[in-house]
Amino acid sequence: MIDTKNKGQLGVVVVAAGRSSRFEGVDKQIAMLGGEAVIAHSLRVFDSFDEVGAIVLVMSPDNHEAGNAAVDLGGFSKVIGVVTGGKRRQDSVRIGLDMLAGQDGGAPEYVAVHDGARPFIDSEMVERGLATAQKIGAAIAAVPVKDTIKVAPHRVVTDTPDRSGMWAVQTPQIFRFDVLKTAHEMIPEDVTDDASMVELVGGLVAVFSGSNDNIKITTPEDLDLASLILDRRQDDDLDSASGGIAVEGSRFGIGFDGHRLIDGGPLRLGGIDIEFDQYLEGHSDGDVLFHSIASAILGAAGLGDLGGRFPSSDERYTGFASTQFIAESSRLALEAGWLVSHVDATIIAQRPRLASEVPRMVAQFNAIDGLAETSINVKITSTDHVGAIGVGEGIAAQAVATLIPAHK
Repeated sequence: MIDTKNKGQLGVVVVAAGRSSRFEGVDKQIAMLGGEAVIAHSLRVFDSFDEVGAIVLVMSPDNHEAGNAAVDLGGFSKVIGVVTGGKRRQDSVRIGLDMLAGQDGGAPEYVAVHDGARPFIDSEMVERGLATAQKIGAAIAAVPVKDTIKVAPHRVVTDTPDRSGMWAVQTPQIFRFDVLKTAHEMIPEDVTDDASMVELVGGLVAVFSGSNDNIKITTPEDLDLASLILDRRQDDDLDSASGGIAVEGSRFGIGFDGHRLIDGGPLRLGGIDIEFDQYLEGHSDGDVLFHSIASAILGAAGLGDLGGRFPSSDERYTGFASTQFIAESSRLALEAGWLVSHVDATIIAQRPRLASEVPRMVAQFNAIDGLAETSINVKITSTDHVGAIGVGEGIAAQAVATLIPAHK
């Protein structure tokens, strides 16, 4: 447990001043992940942590304005400054420490140093680190080394050390402020992390549990992996929500649509053409699945219904592609401050058989502008030959859309 007597006891330096030399010309810290800059993800965790009193974001000269924009868009109230870093990482940290020390009231009792290119920290990790630093004075996030380690100068193996006591070091690294400040003043030579400075001046450094998700984005491939991690985490949140525990700040909307089948083909459904001898009658393209999804998005954002936004009396929407209904509904939701996080939809049809077409439908949905990070689940059911749908007179669909704050 952390000592919570001083709610503002922890200052934070987020270091994002690197030049991204291995990122094919794109600065990793401001690359987009889940609709926002990579740095915004960790800033949000620190900004919402009670014990954090002030945050300094350190950017490269070229990305200084992008850092300001990320802070403004995220509404991070605890960021006291976006500053330009130095030539070395330790120089950038020193600049951040100086800004924290220059606050009214002086330096915080503790300071966390975190790589802005690590977006997947969480409040539990920060709490573990602060509790350890309160006991020892210096604490670093780390995970046990899983792979066998070889010492191989000139690519010739000379040793295989025992990995049982080895840890792969991450950030955040949390210190008593005076301990880290003194180490920076005493150690001028290059170091790979702040804990090494503390070790060189004789300080004790303890390890607390990091996370295998807590990757550092260094290459474009890392960003692809980060997208997968983010998708999984969002799915986990949605699974929790479906179990009765709502994701904080989420909003939900329900959409429904149905049309009768008439002779002719092909059948337009889920953004694709399906070989069938009938199609869905409608003013636009009759795509009940995409209509229900667009309606659910509008409902969750509090923006009315599909008919009100895209009335059938308007000739502009004659034969209109329903992918555009979803794209426009998502854009309107974003303007209102909401991102589409997840969609769960059900097609209700007695015929044709549609299960094999679901992957193509999902691919069409994920290709719509603004929905690249959205997860979607499409299910197929029937009415067991009951009612108009059961005798093959029509097809219906219903959807539930989950929206999250765009800049929370």
